[in-house]
Amino acid sequence: MKKRYLLLTAILLSLVPAGLHAQDLESGYFLGGNPYAFRLNPAFQSERNMLSLVLGGTGTTFWSNLGASTFLYPDANGYLYTFLNDRVSASEFLGKINQKNVIGADARVNLLTIGFWAGRRFYTLDFNIRSLNSASMPRDVFRFMKDDMSGTFDFSGLGFRANELVEAAFGWSKNYGNAFNVGFRVKALVGIAEMEMALKRMQLSMSGNKWEVQAQGYLHASSPSFYAPTLEDGTLDYQNISFDDLTYGPAGYGGAIDLGASWNVLPELTLSASILDLGAIRWNREINGITPEISYSWEPAQQDTGSDDWEDELSDSLEELVDVIQFKQASGNGAFGMMPVQLLLGAEYRMPFYDRLSVGALYMGRYGNAFNRQSARLSLNWNPLTWMSMSTGATLNRLGESFSFAFNLHPAGINLLFGCDYIPVHCVPYTIEVDDFQDIFPNLDKVEIRAPRDQMKLNFYLGLNLAFGRRRLDPAKRFIPKE
Repeated sequence: MKKRYLLLTAILLSLVPAGLHAQDLESGYFLGGNPYAFRLNPAFQSERNMLSLVLGGTGTTFWSNLGASTFLYPDANGYLYTFLNDRVSASEFLGKINQKNVIGADARVNLLTIGFWAGRRFYTLDFNIRSLNSASMPRDVFRFMKDDMSGTFDFSGLGFRANELVEAAFGWSKNYGNAFNVGFRVKALVGIAEMEMALKRMQLSMSGNKWEVQAQGYLHASSPSFYAPTLEDGTLDYQNISFDDLTYGPAGYGGAIDLGASWNVLPELTLSASILDLGAIRWNREINGITPEISYSWEPAQQDTGSDDWEDELSDSLEELVDVIQFKQASGNGAFGMMPVQLLLGAEYRMPFYDRLSVGALYMGRYGNAFNRQSARLSLNWNPLTWMSMSTGATLNRLGESFSFAFNLHPAGINLLFGCDYIPVHCVPYTIEVDDFQDIFPNLDKVEIRAPRDQMKLNFYLGLNLAFGRRRLDPAKRFIPKE
């Protein structure tokens, strides 16, 4: 069993030279007084003029189509063992693995937001740092770790992507006839750093003592701080790639636009739609490497002197495999990368008997990256006071079902918003031993936790800003100015 982990680790290390979804509060789409709703639909407007620094709408998200129960298994006493344990059969474990498995982490950190009214027009200017990261793992990666070491394994598609950029956005929206809002946001994008690495094709065939590998992949990286030397044969000396903290500058430039509209069809019904991040960024590639189609085979001699000798020979062969999978500098110093596009369609119905209570339905789709995502959300929204709003709902998407909540305090002078879009419905209890902390916590020998069972999607959002000027919107009809 240990031999296959050594091989898999060597393959991954050979692909990772240096050892290597902006997120807004979806639950706030129908939330009364939400000053950051314009990021989900640029036609939406804030109640008052606004100013925020640093904490002006910061969100993080972690997501995966794999759950905790895929890798962790409790015994009769609730204590954990992993999928590598012999008590977990290969069929049981692999039955929970998808053909394409993804892990992602997105974040948006707001640096500055300014919003102000001019007549029926609302203008915004904001600066954000955005981080979009994802990794993809084919099913055979896990089959290789758990199943018998024989047959053919297809690692094609194994890789990861990371984009870090600064966004400066100008927004405009206007109300027409107390019934129709339109708006747009124009964004300038400045790349901080980018890296993408993947195996376009890789097959590992194992038969007896003969192992054969065929592989082809690519590596892209953009950052003025990267130093990527090459060897005499033109291949990247990725073991000596370094990062200079003292070198600064943009890694690319781009732009995008958001478009949105909302329509008060009836006094109780508002329909809305938006499309976000229509654009691209051109990265200045300091590293643009590819691996030519390679084929490598290894047929070790028979070893009868013990497992340590066999593992020593395996280790030597893996070092040779690392040398075989090399990236050569390719032509071209830059490339365009499309932004992941988001589409939102919403409908909100205010109760005719109590217009401070409404129900909302929201569709959100995200397209253009390694794992397209769609979700459908149904929410209940309540504005009990002119300066307090809350929303709770349920969501169904490719990553499973979840609950959500959002809360907003918006009196004159300040606005505090926080919420979570994805609270897992299906969780499993686990017990973790904490023997290593007995000296610190002598009375603590175990910790009880609950983790998402099948899929994971967790996020948190916080927004704090100053609100000034008179209130421009009716709290019960958030997007319709008062007469």
